[in-house]
Amino acid sequence: MSNLSRYLSQWESAMRCGLIGGRPFSEGCIKNYVFYVTGFLEQYGELNIENVKALMLTVPIEQFAKRLKIYESLRCFARYLLENEECFPEDLDPRFLERVRRYKPKRHLPPRKVTVDEPGIEKLLTVCDTPLDTIIVELLSQTGLRVSEACSLELGDIDLEKGHLTIKRAKWGKTRRVGLTQRARQSLERYLSQRSECESQRLLVTSKGYPVVRYGVRTRLAKLGRRAEVKVSPHALRRAFVTINANKGRPLPMLQIACGHSDIGTTRSYCMTSEDETIESMQGWD
Repeated sequence: MSNLSRYLSQWESAMRCGLIGGRPFSEGCIKNYVFYVTGFLEQYGELNIENVKALMLTVPIEQFAKRLKIYESLRCFARYLLENEECFPEDLDPRFLERVRRYKPKRHLPPRKVTVDEPGIEKLLTVCDTPLDTIIVELLSQTGLRVSEACSLELGDIDLEKGHLTIKRAKWGKTRRVGLTQRARQSLERYLSQRSECESQRLLVTSKGYPVVRYGVRTRLAKLGRRAEVKVSPHALRRAFVTINANKGRPLPMLQIACGHSDIGTTRSYCMTSEDETIESMQGWD
């Protein structure tokens, strides 16, 4: 095991407390970063440019997302070490952050984005056998929540009377409120009346009362997708929320706020209106 491994727990705490860059990292991001850096140190020991290059050569260039996560996690770890003298390892090149930039992965293929249209969402709902499956599809497609945000929702975060829910653990530690459509309200009311009785305060729980995790949501949606013959994922339903509402004329700035995007360009990239839909709409323009 590398000598640098003794700094992993301190680095993890720094990410969680916002001591790197000024804002806390999401739990999912922290988990991924620690996973990749731990694996790197176990395999290579030393954090240097040659070892970074060696690792990058083992990951196919088609796996852009994985390559980028490896790069970002190693760079974040090195940055923490270099900015904290009490844990500064003498064998880490002070110019590491500058030198490693040239190896930042760049996408050479367009991203494969998946979304679901309204008929596809209805197909998914027809094959739902449990109240939990139904509320997962309804909640993600009607609110545009990230899967991590949906899984972290607690009963006290839902205000059906005022028609909104509160996201307390959004990306970068932010908090925001998201409105509920009439359909989303009705779906939540039905789910809450059928929800398993348990001690957990999490909104999404299994029939045995266990909180649902992100992997569980992905697995459930994958099964529903195979049964309904619809390609779907949690993020596909988030894109569907943006695309469907943008096509109905809902203002993009409002969709940006609902999704919790810092940059409206990100919201715009989620909108996957097809060429045929654009042509049909244009035919009715004055």
